[in-house]
Amino acid sequence: MIKFLKKLIFFPFRKVSRNARKTNWSTERNRKRVGKSLFFLAIALFTVFIFRFVWLITVNHVGGTNLTTMAKSNYQSTVTVQAKRGTIYDRTGAAIAVDSSTYTIYAVIDKTQVDSNGNPLYIDKKDFTKVEDFLNSKLGIDRDLIKKQLNSKLKQVQFGPQGSDISLEKMKEIQKAAENEKIVGLGFTANISRSYPFGNFASQFIGIARPKDENGTQALKGDMGLEKAFNNVLSGENGKETYQKDIYGRPIPGTTKVIEPVKNGQDVYTTLDAQLQRNLEGYMDKAATDTGAQQLSGTLVDAHTGEILATSQRPTYTATTINDAEKQKYFTWNSLLSQSAFEPGSTFKTFLMAGALDSGKVNLNETYQRKLQVYDTTINDWDVTENKSYTLPETVTYAQGFALSSNIGMSKIEMNMGDALWGSYLNKFKFGLKVRAGLDGENPGALPSSNAVSQIQSSFGQGVAVTPLQLIRGWTAIAGNGTMLEPHIVSKVVDPNTKTSLTSKAEVVGHPVSNDAASGVRDLMLTVNTDPVYGTSYSTSGDSDQNLAAGPLFMVNGEPAAVKTGTAQIASTTGGYMTGSQDYLYSAVVMYPAKNPDFIFYMNVKIPTESWTLKYIARVANPLLTSAEAMKNDLSVSADTDTKAGKVTIENYKGKDSGDTADSLRRTVLSPVIIGTGAKVTAQSIAEGEKVSANSRILLLTNDKDQVMPDMYDWSKKEVEQLANWFGIKVTYEGSGNKVLTQSIETSTNVKKGQTLTVKMGN
Repeated sequence: MIKFLKKLIFFPFRKVSRNARKTNWSTERNRKRVGKSLFFLAIALFTVFIFRFVWLITVNHVGGTNLTTMAKSNYQSTVTVQAKRGTIYDRTGAAIAVDSSTYTIYAVIDKTQVDSNGNPLYIDKKDFTKVEDFLNSKLGIDRDLIKKQLNSKLKQVQFGPQGSDISLEKMKEIQKAAENEKIVGLGFTANISRSYPFGNFASQFIGIARPKDENGTQALKGDMGLEKAFNNVLSGENGKETYQKDIYGRPIPGTTKVIEPVKNGQDVYTTLDAQLQRNLEGYMDKAATDTGAQQLSGTLVDAHTGEILATSQRPTYTATTINDAEKQKYFTWNSLLSQSAFEPGSTFKTFLMAGALDSGKVNLNETYQRKLQVYDTTINDWDVTENKSYTLPETVTYAQGFALSSNIGMSKIEMNMGDALWGSYLNKFKFGLKVRAGLDGENPGALPSSNAVSQIQSSFGQGVAVTPLQLIRGWTAIAGNGTMLEPHIVSKVVDPNTKTSLTSKAEVVGHPVSNDAASGVRDLMLTVNTDPVYGTSYSTSGDSDQNLAAGPLFMVNGEPAAVKTGTAQIASTTGGYMTGSQDYLYSAVVMYPAKNPDFIFYMNVKIPTESWTLKYIARVANPLLTSAEAMKNDLSVSADTDTKAGKVTIENYKGKDSGDTADSLRRTVLSPVIIGTGAKVTAQSIAEGEKVSANSRILLLTNDKDQVMPDMYDWSKKEVEQLANWFGIKVTYEGSGNKVLTQSIETSTNVKKGQTLTVKMGN
């Protein structure tokens, strides 16, 4: 381009000069000739500039630079608007986890930093000692670190962990103190963070959220627990805004425009009650100290709704101690409520007895001898002595055997039932299947192996693996006259963007045993606590800590609760079971009131160092249940969020993982039912795009090679017909009403095409 312009400029003059020598033109004629050449030169240059100008407007780029973007950057800025993460509340609206800002202090030591009047905005060297004293007294920062940083060659410095994670209140306090002491050059940068106001509060259950880098910006992301499981619900979507700025880069008022609106995360109201949870935490602290146990876990449930009102475990952590949590011996990040399975021991006998009473396979008044050999295995009761005799009578009734927690009695009942019938009740109570309450990393547990000894031993809780959440699901049927409820962890999800909410209701998931069978088990559980001869929770010495005289150990408002105790062997890492005198998982399930339970409490204590006594669990259960009973009318009242009922839009789930889909639907307050044990969804009962209310039941058919009959108790006629269509079976109806009461094809049995299903309907 430059060479071309040189030729264009100098060529006419050279030509004129040559022509002048040849033609001997006059001066006037030469001037005219030069003027003419300059005129055409000007036209040519103007044409070039016009072409370049049009080309720049059209192409809008020079090299790799976008001219429009470059121009806008001089007077306009585009910023990301950070979405607010949803708040986690208890059932009453008390905040458990909230977004907050923390601050990091810094010091400016760059001497070029001055204000418009030339006043320094940096720390002068003569003030270093003063600043050192100030930071040491206000934040406890090491003096050597302060001195080292202030004398560095950097322009701006920070002061390590003690200069970070400063609260808003502390930051304001430091700012005011620095102003009073006329210290300049100190500043603060804000950091997004998550605050947990209650401190030690269901920590493994709630989890924690931390800042993570995502697409160049920081956002809070759930790391564990409910924070992780509900991350997609709690996380919002960032927005974008533009504004015009003046020559100093300051926003000009009234020029802000929204490019992409910010969508804040949804708020999650758990089923926890803050008062009951705080009470439980305090009782658990004392139990951990008194027992010296490796691990403890306790959970309180509303028996009428399946809602988890309080849950805790030890060892645990708080947001401020999380970095040192693993220094605690036997600490686990897992939630013991849902992520760790274990052999439950004798509390599992409640399910064996429920199945036996339901099927008529036990006569409670019949006696038996407490001796049993199963193939090469001798089964003993807990009160057997070294010389193979028993401290309590050797001949007892089956009712007394339950109160006594007799392994032999339960084994004989299982043998009378047969493995197939007992196995069918394990399936009806849904053991071996995840609860899918919406939590992350849930453990499915395990059913007993098929050999005869394992089947028999599972009757007293050995050779079968469960989580407390699975036990609780089963015990809702015992407490609720045979009607089994899904344990719920969320009472409401509120969308602040649309002012709508999805409110959870009690969810029926089966009816494994009859009303009479469930009531019969509760009566037997009462004898565990009240029988002075055989009851394993009847105390001959009382409990001075609770001012209890000799008698029932579990007492609420002066009344005995229904109880089943448990002592389970613990599997050794080297094979077999641990053999130490205290190497057991001790536990108890407590229902109160015994006749019509309002609450279920379960607690286990793993390998205590102190001599074991059930009093340790009673000292947690009794005051907690007393408080819960006093509050029961208030627990039915949910937090007022001033929202209208929302809807959930159904997606296409075909081909997706069946378990993940069920968990995801649960987090939107729907009621998924997985049909079969296949890994993938092949069909769904509600069509894609349909909008449904909270608690709507949606059936998910899986690619199971067998067609296995689900428990249809409480299903609608429409849902029954959907299943019949999928399975290719015929349905006949008896009775009137809107809900299924009984079904002719048993739960968990294989179904063949063309088979006839008879369903009794009622209300």
